[in-house]
Amino acid sequence: MSWTASRVAALLLAGLVAACSGGASGGEDVAESEDELRTTYGDLLTTLEAQDLDRWVAVRSALKAGFDRICGDTICGGDYSNLTTVRLACSSTTKARKLKDCTWVLGGSIEYVAGATGKLSSEARVFTCKIPVAGSAKSMLETLHGAGDDALHTALPATGKSFYDGLVDCFAGVVGPPPPEASSEESYTDLETFSWNAGEAQGLAWFETTRRLAKGFDDACGDSFCEGEYPDIAPLRFACSVKIDTKRVSRCSWTFAAAELSVDSRGRVVANTTTKRCAVDISAQATALATALQGPDPLHALLPGKKTSIYDALIGCL
Repeated sequence: MSWTASRVAALLLAGLVAACSGGASGGEDVAESEDELRTTYGDLLTTLEAQDLDRWVAVRSALKAGFDRICGDTICGGDYSNLTTVRLACSSTTKARKLKDCTWVLGGSIEYVAGATGKLSSEARVFTCKIPVAGSAKSMLETLHGAGDDALHTALPATGKSFYDGLVDCFAGVVGPPPPEASSEESYTDLETFSWNAGEAQGLAWFETTRRLAKGFDDACGDSFCEGEYPDIAPLRFACSVKIDTKRVSRCSWTFAAAELSVDSRGRVVANTTTKRCAVDISAQATALATALQGPDPLHALLPGKKTSIYDALIGCL
């Protein structure tokens, strides 16, 4: 039915209701219903005007940075210690820019190395957290932008809840799977533990390598992996299995969380999410691998004894 036809039908219905009720209230109810039907929604990235859009981009960055700062001492103190933002999005009406929904998508993973066999296992999850919002987008942005670095803990207009409160509610009761049963023969361990056991310098060096790997992926994703079905992909943990006596890395894997967010006809932010685990074929001494990846761009560095990189291993996976 066309818009004109539906309006005529609504007007006829309003007349009938008014005639039966003897008043104008029925016509007002129909008008309100029609207004609701005509309401359209969109992501704040598309509904806001230029000045408010700039503030929303700045606020999102402040919220993410605030979470990264407090994660290890709060929400990331649980089983999923490497929680990472995949995407943060809010929706509003397109005309009045009244807030409808806010969704914060995070990913986390737990990796285990079987002590007897060196087999790597991973439990990766995506968490879709709803933040309680109401009122106008402008009011929220004025409040959070004014809060600066403390936007995460700042109470939101109309709800009195903060983005942090929404995350706390989201992760209440979240637990990971139990670790595999320990065997009598612990011949393998993960490379992170192996590096720290070798000394603080080695442990810090491996930590820095994995940090640069994640940054390299983020820098490359927009022009490669993030152009597919899932435009938002967050790297979680790069893990390797090491045989303790020979100090040889037998296998590695990298887990990722991915999301595609859209706004439905009712203004709800809908998240389509998944996780991926990519195997990286490595057979080298732990020191040789660490040396090969110690440069500024470990993502594209050639692996020991190979003509391929970690980036190449991701192409067929992501």
